[in-house]
Amino acid sequence: MELPTGHQPGWELDVSDDETAPASTSESCVVLQSLRQSRDQWMYRAFPKFSGRVRGKPDPVPPPHTIHFRGRCDIEIGPHTFPETSFYEVQYLPPASVAPSFIQSPWQSQYSTAQPNAHPTAPLLSSLASTTSISPELIGRVNAAAASNPTLANLLHLAAAGKGSAEQLQTLGLLIQSLAAPYNPEASSSSAPAPLPQSSPQSQIPTPSTTPVKEFDLVFQYHESSQERWTLPRGPVICEKVADPRAPGLMYDIALTLALAVPSKAPSSSGEMINLQTPSPQVVTMRLKRPPPAIWEAIWKWVGGEEKIHENRKILDNLKKESQRVYLAHQIPESSLLTQLRNATASSHAMKSIKPNAVPPPRPKRKAPQHKPAQQSGNKTPASGSAQSVATTVASSASALTSSRTITGPPPQKRMKFPNPKPVAPLPEIRCVSCQQKDVPLILGGRFCRPCVDTGKAVTVYVPYKPPPNHGTGSESAATSSQTSGTTAVFQVPLPASSQQGS
Repeated sequence: MELPTGHQPGWELDVSDDETAPASTSESCVVLQSLRQSRDQWMYRAFPKFSGRVRGKPDPVPPPHTIHFRGRCDIEIGPHTFPETSFYEVQYLPPASVAPSFIQSPWQSQYSTAQPNAHPTAPLLSSLASTTSISPELIGRVNAAAASNPTLANLLHLAAAGKGSAEQLQTLGLLIQSLAAPYNPEASSSSAPAPLPQSSPQSQIPTPSTTPVKEFDLVFQYHESSQERWTLPRGPVICEKVADPRAPGLMYDIALTLALAVPSKAPSSSGEMINLQTPSPQVVTMRLKRPPPAIWEAIWKWVGGEEKIHENRKILDNLKKESQRVYLAHQIPESSLLTQLRNATASSHAMKSIKPNAVPPPRPKRKAPQHKPAQQSGNKTPASGSAQSVATTVASSASALTSSRTITGPPPQKRMKFPNPKPVAPLPEIRCVSCQQKDVPLILGGRFCRPCVDTGKAVTVYVPYKPPPNHGTGSESAATSSQTSGTTAVFQVPLPASSQQGS
């Protein structure tokens, strides 16, 4: 999405009275969309790709090389941070040496070139030229190189499975020949014929052409896209150490400034990215946060030393003067662009607050209903009789209504009945009847203490037993009185002080 830009800050606020006022910065969503597009640009289109996976296309095969891991660190590019970025040093292998071709003279020579004894070739090495001798030592070198070179290991796996294309098999052959060339310097001399007699001026021995080896590259890999690796482009580059304020003298950052031309691309109707324009190179500063020493050594060697940095600094200063700065519009009015920005930045996930809700208070326990004790049917009062008559009238009217109209429904649920706890009588206090003292041993039936008995404050009084009145029949009361007439009760009561003195 193309975002509006201007040549001075705040240019979008210069509007006339007839135009609508622009929306706020948060409602315009320009900054958010700009950050998203910028991060996508730095991750997938700003740097040349070294290796990776492309949908619908074969994997790009880099030239023969060896790769060495140098370390990990965080990268800061403007407002973006790419954590745990891996850095590699890629050393390219020399190309395979081409066997010299000989022009035979008109006369037949009796000289025959001795061919070396060829060892049985493995299926993986079938793409090699017939001039290369396959030895167990070479096979061991190939396996050792495949352990540290994922590209060589992938090509060997494809060749073993029979799925490698002609280009991949040719690349595999060149890789193996390049591994054999440094270790067999005598191969070319042994396979070359001895000097022939100069019997004819037409017989010549051309010298093989040597191709210079490509300079090594620095390759990095984002932690967010582990299947793709990108190359730091060569050009005017300067690097310098920046002391870390948290630990000055111990830790440092690397400020890497380079000229980078980011091509502008847009998706076509077929889904592929097409180039719209190639802008002029822009000066970009990358900050490597607290890298290991191996990364600094690789970058210093890659840049070219102090003299090269001094030359590149002048070039980058001229590029800064020529470049024109643009400013993003943070506020835009209501338009179709604002609608597109809001739709593009709208969250596709449901948002839920992580703040815990207020805990509701516990519900009060329901008290069990208290049932009044049923009254005994004894002497009925007129009020109870009238209430009974009213209840009978209501019951008869209710039965008449239910007989005329039946109400169907679920039966009422029976509530659990909890028995009412019986009241517990308070325990009597144990004390002396005479002096009212507590916590003293009592005698004479537990009523008097020993001092009261010794002083004569407790005497035994005989009181005849009188039965309670009985409302039964006359015969029952007579029998009861005859049985209890001879019974007496003995009580011990204290005497007044005056009576004790008189006695």
